[in-house]
Amino acid sequence: MNRLWQVAALVVLLAVGVEAGSEWVEWMRPEVEDVSFDYAPYRMLRMKSAPFELNREGFRAKELDSYRGKFLIEFLGGSVCLGVGTHPGKPVSEQLEEALHRVGLVQTAVVNLCQGGTASGQELAIFLQYGLPLHPQVVLSFNGANDLLHPRPLGDDPAANLPHHNREMQALFEGHHSWFEHLAVKRVSDRIHRNWLGPTVEQRPGETRQVAPHSIFESYLYMTEVTRRLTEAQGGTYALLLQPSLHYAKSWSPEERAQWEDRRPHDAQTTTEYAHSLYAQMRTTTAVWASRSGGRLLDLTETFAKTPGTVYSDSVHFTGETGFRLLEAELERQGLLGLIEERYREWERSPSEDGKDSRSMAWLH
Repeated sequence: MNRLWQVAALVVLLAVGVEAGSEWVEWMRPEVEDVSFDYAPYRMLRMKSAPFELNREGFRAKELDSYRGKFLIEFLGGSVCLGVGTHPGKPVSEQLEEALHRVGLVQTAVVNLCQGGTASGQELAIFLQYGLPLHPQVVLSFNGANDLLHPRPLGDDPAANLPHHNREMQALFEGHHSWFEHLAVKRVSDRIHRNWLGPTVEQRPGETRQVAPHSIFESYLYMTEVTRRLTEAQGGTYALLLQPSLHYAKSWSPEERAQWEDRRPHDAQTTTEYAHSLYAQMRTTTAVWASRSGGRLLDLTETFAKTPGTVYSDSVHFTGETGFRLLEAELERQGLLGLIEERYREWERSPSEDGKDSRSMAWLH
């Protein structure tokens, strides 16, 4: 019996030692994140730290009440729209505001309601809670990649537009997960695995766990159509900006190829081919949606078709300022500034609507 107690005591001491050692590793080498998040019900993510200024709701924007009374343009989207990347320069939202001010639309304000990792379902939740009550004149969904690349076999989500279950999502954040997740040894081992061994699972096209493309497209277009109708029901103008990807319509630079193969050492080519096919189908699907619904589509997927140099740091995020600079030029070429200016002139000629808009939306507050 004494022997058993000795073994048990030794196991406990070893466990305490390993945990204490892991705590020491975290103290000595804290994990540095450019962007970190905490949990927000239904919208799933709220940024809590970033290399740029955030407002109290976790957006890369001024406090939202400050936008009232202006000609307001809202961007919805994920991390690319947000402006995450390796020294990518000003995101599209800031470049657009500057361009509009240069042509004399001085009462224009552009608010960035994008959050890292969001698919169109979470964008709609953000729009309902934060965007719609501001009564925007123009709403721009700059997205597509997360809806396409999050589901299996490319990502971890077992269905289109996931994660969207609050209970499961909440469990990922500090203070909400199981006791095991609170152990430093678990966090340190996860860091070692990510840094040395890469992703835990690499799904491949054709596996039984693959999410059917048609369910991805249906989910994406449903969320897009709801956002469009809500915008237009308040008298606003809506446009879908289908974002580009390394996997579609770009000649890869040697640096981009090396980065991607390092990121997906076992299935880089297969993943690219599948992502390319999804993007090709998405272009067709969104074009049909625009034709049938009357929605405005600005297809940006070929923005870098004639850019052989390095634009991407991974499959969607930019390195350097080339990405956003060319995107802004492509948006101008496709007539976005003209569309906004036409709406702005109508807004200037109409009586001030700020008072009645705030009254009509009072029930939301």
